[in-house]
Amino acid sequence: MDTDLYSVLMKKAGGLLARRAYSRGELRDKLAKIAGPAAVEPVLDRLQQLNLLNDAEYAYNFALCRIQQKGWGPAKVHGSLLRRQVAPEAIEGALARVHSELSDEPALEACVRNYCGSKGMPVDLKDLRRLVSHLHRRGFGEDSIQTVLPRMVSARLWQRFETGE
Repeated sequence: MDTDLYSVLMKKAGGLLARRAYSRGELRDKLAKIAGPAAVEPVLDRLQQLNLLNDAEYAYNFALCRIQQKGWGPAKVHGSLLRRQVAPEAIEGALARVHSELSDEPALEACVRNYCGSKGMPVDLKDLRRLVSHLHRRGFGEDSIQTVLPRMVSARLWQRFETGE
């Protein structure tokens, strides 16, 4: 391979990685605008050897940040990492690692408090259904929702929700 092209690609990759972390797939797409796969792959391999490119750590940091700071649920994190071209195995490992450190419940409770901050807690079934729908869109699973919400809304309203009245 041309050493000048390799240097250009390394410099471009270094500049990109200095600004933020990238998955291998994302960085491959960025560098593909400059050169073909035959020139890009050795650069990615070298960055991985130097531990400047690590999809497992990228996925873990991404998941931890989104769950802790942005109130995302595991399903939303999973989908976002797939779109960022992280391997499913790395995603599952990262989510398992985050789950061992954190419970979904604090993030879900924070999401409920944030959602209800201006509107108040649900007072009827329509409001509760909207809240549950919002939590599903944020990536929280049914089990987590059914564990947390009964503690946060009135028992009578939750009972009506579960029976489908």
